[in-house]
Amino acid sequence: MTLRAAAAQLAIGKGNYHKAISDARLAVETAAHHEARIVCLPEHWLLEYSDKVGEATRELSQAAKENKIVVVTGANYTTLENGQVRVRSQLIDHNGNVRGIQDKVHLFLDEKKSATPGNAFELFETDFARIGITICYDNTFPESSRTLALKNADLLCAPSRIGTQGMKPWLLYLKTRTLENRLPIIATNVTHPPTYVGGSVIIDLEVDTATNIVYPKIIASAKEEEQVIFAEIQLEHARELRKHKLAERSPHAYDLS
Repeated sequence: MTLRAAAAQLAIGKGNYHKAISDARLAVETAAHHEARIVCLPEHWLLEYSDKVGEATRELSQAAKENKIVVVTGANYTTLENGQVRVRSQLIDHNGNVRGIQDKVHLFLDEKKSATPGNAFELFETDFARIGITICYDNTFPESSRTLALKNADLLCAPSRIGTQGMKPWLLYLKTRTLENRLPIIATNVTHPPTYVGGSVIIDLEVDTATNIVYPKIIASAKEEEQVIFAEIQLEHARELRKHKLAERSPHAYDLS
């Protein structure tokens, strides 16, 4: 099975919530217009408007329903009814319903001062794939994506907010997570040069037929400007590669006792 997927790289620092949400909705519409079935937004694209997250979710739900596309809302500071703050991502189905919530498990730097970490990695069923969400710093820990791979995820979405100096390690982490789990990733970054230079990617797998060696392959990448990128992900191919790879694990040897 081939899945057409999109990453919506959004600019921050617009100084106007209505401009930010209008551009996000346009990105969803653009993804759907190009026949993508899922689009992932970046992390903290609403950082300046954290009091508008609920409203933004409703707007994105409407956009998902109107355009018949699955939307991963990125990840933003979200205040819960009990007063706790989470860095939260939501998966909205093509009918506009919130089908899943993933809170960032590994908080980064100042996030620890204001937010409470999540405590589990969830798997979300859609019509076309089982999807996991690993938010930015979560991807630096191999257990994050391995947990989702063992739960039979088909695809990871990785909303991120990576500064210019962190781009090389970020890409290395993402390619490594794809390779070690045989798991495609949609990784979406914010942009606001020179501090944030975009560089969102969609990563799949390829096999050297002569050697049978598997490689992570960037099949779409963004430049610095606000844009939506697209790619065809070979879900069934990755599923078969993952099945064989995980079958060769030796869990008995990993016991720490």
